[in-house]
Amino acid sequence: MGTDARSEVRVPAGRSIGTVIVAMALIEALSGITQGYINPLLPALGPVLSIDDATINGIFLLSQLGFAVLTPVISTLGDSWGYRPVLRASILLVAAGVVLMAVHPALWTVMVGVVLLTGVVGFIPLMMGILRSAGPGRLRAGVSSMIAVLMVTVGVGGLLAGLVGMHTPTRGFWVAVPFAVAALALVPLLPEGGSPTRERIAVVPLLACSLGLTGFVTALSMGADWGWTDPRVLASGGCGVLLLAVWIRRDSTRNHTFVDLSMFRLRQVRVVSGATFFFGFASISYISTNAIFLFSDASTAGYGFGLSSLQIASLFLIVSMTSFVASLLTTRLLRVAGERATLVGAGLVLCAAFAVMGLLHRSLPGYCVGLALFGLGLGLYQASTRALAVEGVDPGLTATAAGINELALSIGIVVGAAVVKLLSSAFLSGGSISSRGLVAIWVTLAAGALAASLTAMRYVRPAAVSPDGVAA
Repeated sequence: MGTDARSEVRVPAGRSIGTVIVAMALIEALSGITQGYINPLLPALGPVLSIDDATINGIFLLSQLGFAVLTPVISTLGDSWGYRPVLRASILLVAAGVVLMAVHPALWTVMVGVVLLTGVVGFIPLMMGILRSAGPGRLRAGVSSMIAVLMVTVGVGGLLAGLVGMHTPTRGFWVAVPFAVAALALVPLLPEGGSPTRERIAVVPLLACSLGLTGFVTALSMGADWGWTDPRVLASGGCGVLLLAVWIRRDSTRNHTFVDLSMFRLRQVRVVSGATFFFGFASISYISTNAIFLFSDASTAGYGFGLSSLQIASLFLIVSMTSFVASLLTTRLLRVAGERATLVGAGLVLCAAFAVMGLLHRSLPGYCVGLALFGLGLGLYQASTRALAVEGVDPGLTATAAGINELALSIGIVVGAAVVKLLSSAFLSGGSISSRGLVAIWVTLAAGALAASLTAMRYVRPAAVSPDGVAA
């Protein structure tokens, strides 16, 4: 497709596009820290704030709901009302959550704060909109840089929270405060990002989408705890699917929409979104199982290495660092090897990671090789799918297209986590998952990675995009 006014935006005098990319990467660090520091903190907060396991599961559910619901809302607002103003509002939302939990750690502030933190889902779609306007030729490089920083700060966030909150868990919340302040200070370095459409968002499909995602995600997230035949699961899941069908029908057939789903007529949008779903299914959903495996003692469970929470967080840096390297290399791989080969390769590397984990799980060095491969596959797909998700899409829908890809990732993660929980429940032994259950999880996630590769094989570069990802 051709360019429009958005691609005519200039970077303000005195700032290069490189400066803009660095600022974006540092802003994305806030996203990585907040996504990395919650998981190790919540279990440790149980005795301090009188939070039981059921409440912790509820807090995780709130986080999943926030990610799913806010993704299309924030990205669509960016296209309609301007990328930089909506980005600033998203950062303020996250900063409010960060400060609230740090200043007054309590059950209610943690619940509110976790929901506010999900505002990070808009960072990448909004900054991609700015970058596509100000420097379309640097979109892939910018996305790779942002994802590289995201990957490394997810691991660093968990480790820092564990170190700072080792004796007083609530102090771990302060880890994210300086990153929130820095992100707010960096927003003025970014250009406006083109002329917003000022289109009014349709309320009915917005509500249908938001409530539908709420019901669907709740059913998948709580099915293992409530029981898959529990009336609450059936009711929330059924209503969620029905409302999502209403949303899809309205946004596919009317001019006045919430999310313009006509972009799915483009083959690369369908392929990249489908591959992203399977990538999410096969990757992020394994992180909790990885912690369980490393924490377990082989003498009692039959597997594991008996590591502490801090040791597990330190070991996860292997994933973060290999993801960091893979993300930085993605731009070159897309240019040299091609888009299809890069996407397919990411799935094959993930599949190999689970094969190595399964075969060498009795050896810590061998398992670490599997983790390194896992990190490589993670970084490759995180950077490549996000860059390719918007290529060939009308510039006025850049954030929306990126948001749809983020939503596909979130849903893939939720479905993958539900399947992992289902397998864990089916292979219980003495109250813990059995070795056969772990093998079943590895095989299932490897199959998901293969499905991502098979989906990616259908990718065809848009005719209006050059091999460097620049619109003709």
